[in-house]
Formats: sequence, C-alpha cells, structure tokens
Amino acid sequence: MKHLKRIWLLVCAVFLFQFNLKGQDSTRTGSWLTLDLHYGFILPLYTSSMNILIQGHVPAFEFDYFHKAASEGSWLNAYHCPETGIAFFSAYLNNPAQLGMMYGAYPFINFHLKRSFKERLNFRVGIGLGYMPVIFNALNNHKNDVIGSHLNTMVNFRLNYHFYLSDNIRLETGLGITHCSNGAFQTPNLGINLITANTGLSYCITGAKRAVERPYIDTAKSKKIENDFFAAIGGSEIEPPGGKRYADISLSYIAFKRLNNKSKLGLGLDIMDNQANIARLIVDSVHLKNNIDITQFGLKVAYELTLGHLSLPIEMGGYLYTKYIGNGYIYNRLGLRYYAGKHIITNLTLLTHYAKADFIEWGVGYKL
Repeated sequence: MKHLKRIWLLVCAVFLFQFNLKGQDSTRTGSWLTLDLHYGFILPLYTSSMNILIQGHVPAFEFDYFHKAASEGSWLNAYHCPETGIAFFSAYLNNPAQLGMMYGAYPFINFHLKRSFKERLNFRVGIGLGYMPVIFNALNNHKNDVIGSHLNTMVNFRLNYHFYLSDNIRLETGLGITHCSNGAFQTPNLGINLITANTGLSYCITGAKRAVERPYIDTAKSKKIENDFFAAIGGSEIEPPGGKRYADISLSYIAFKRLNNKSKLGLGLDIMDNQANIARLIVDSVHLKNNIDITQFGLKVAYELTLGHLSLPIEMGGYLYTKYIGNGYIYNRLGLRYYAGKHIITNLTLLTHYAKADFIEWGVGYKL
C-alpha cells in the first residue's frame, strides 16, 4: 500500500508541475521510444472467488514505439495529429501459481483531449493480443475462473499527461485500465481488469521537429445515407469449462449518416443465430420446434469514430425477438472495421451483454 501511495504522489506532483509551466511548445514530430513503469491492482468485478486469486498489488512495465506525424492527411489533421504506435506490456499478477504473468502487444492511438495541437493531456486507446502462461485447469488450477485460454484479446484505455524536458526527452504519467479476455471463445472467460498508474520517459530517436499547425476545416464527405451490410461468424463455449464449442452467425444492416469527417451515426438491424442458445434453452426446459427458435432479431443504434480507412464502432441494441432471455434484452457491440476501397469492409467486433462477452465476430461487409 505504501508503494501505491508513492506512485500516486509522483503522479500528482507531475500534474502540478506541468500546470505551473508556461508557454511550452509541445507540437513535436518524429519517432519515439518510451519506457513506462506501472503499479496498480486487479479489479474484483465478478465473483467473490476473485478475492482468493488477488494476493497483492501488481507491478508492470511497458515498452512503446510511437510516431507523431506532421499535420498531413485529412484524418490526422482532423484529430490534431495524434500519436500512433505499438506497445509491449508485461505484468506480474502477484499470484504465480494461479494467475502467473500477463503479456501483451497492441497498437494504440493517443488522442489530444483539447481541440489543440498541444498534446499535454491525452486519451489513449489500444487493442491487441494478450498472452497468459497460467490458465484454468480442472485438475491443478480450478480456482482460476477468470482466464480459460493462453491467447486473449487485450484492450487498454488510459488518460495520459506529459511534458517535455528537452526537444528529445519527455516525461509522462497517467492512469488507465487494461482488460484481458478471450471473448467467450473458451471458458472460463471472466477476464482480468488491471487498474494501474504509470510514469515513464520518452526519447525521440529521429530528431524532434516542430510541427506546422495547419487549420482544420470540418466538412462532411457526403450528405447522403450510407448503407452498410455485414456478415460475420464466431465461436463460443458455455459453462462448464471444457464443453462443446458452438458456432455463432450474425447478419447486420446499418443506415449511416455522416456527421463530419470524424464520425457517423446510424440505425440498424441484426439477425443472430447463436447455436449455444440451443444448449441454454434445453437447460431452461424450453421446447424448440425448429432452428428458427434460436434466431434473434435486434434493432440497434450505431456510432463509428472514423480514423481514415479504420473505424471504431460502438453499437447498442435491443432484441425485438428472442427465445433465450438469460442474457437480458440489451446487447452491445464494439471493435474495429477497416474500409478497403469504396465498397469492401473487414470486421472484427465483440458482442456483449452488459459487461459479459458472448462471442467475437470475424466478418466482411459491403458499403453501398
């Protein structure tokens, strides 16, 4: 606990010190390397059994490579030239027998929170792969009911604050959450959530240059409605661990209205055929007449944050028809989409019910 207090004091000191600095020009470009030290704890969100797994605070370190371009390209200029890079993360979960280590590698984007090129306060988003050497085992690690597979999805959200000690060196600090789970592909799948404070140094390896601040003109690309169609497939297990894996198929349609160069809002329909619902309904003693009984129809509101050809979709929907109500009537979807050319879309999204992952969707789409 004393170490955690020291980290917090350091974070607060850096914040206060930066607020007292006047007129620093932080619009530097170039390629940078960062070494970050983290310290925090596992968030016990799900079951009381997690209290047995959590045996102390979690130290971690992270190595980043990132690049900050000059004001070039429409989407970079729209976001005031965010930093883009890749992070390599390692955490000791303070329970070597049951949890072990957490490793991860993920690309990230560091957005400026103010409508300015001065990047003192940033919000960082990263999505990639996580690896857990120690996982659930029915014989010798049955209390680990949070991670069921070695390979997982890793998601990081972080509030970052930094300032420059020189043209080539900067100090940064922040507070964030890192989530690691497999999207119910293999149970158990409660996942691990780390809350950590971090501090570190960044060094410019290409020679920092002052970026030219170019004015951004916010104009929508098109005023017409965009029609997107998606087809995706996934797989998931249901409890108990080690059981059968079921196929999940989804079809979607979204009518989008572009708000500006950075975002679009839409309304859509979903048709989902989750084979795992057959087993769930049998357990609930629900008689199935045919396969249409497991089909779910949903109405949703969709939002996409646009980063050039890449987009970050966030959707919230409600079931118009479903036989299985064990997950409730509300579902959510988030992930990544890449728009290749004028019509083709690739899709990687996670379907969830509240905070519970149901399955990962791999698919393609077509834009009219």
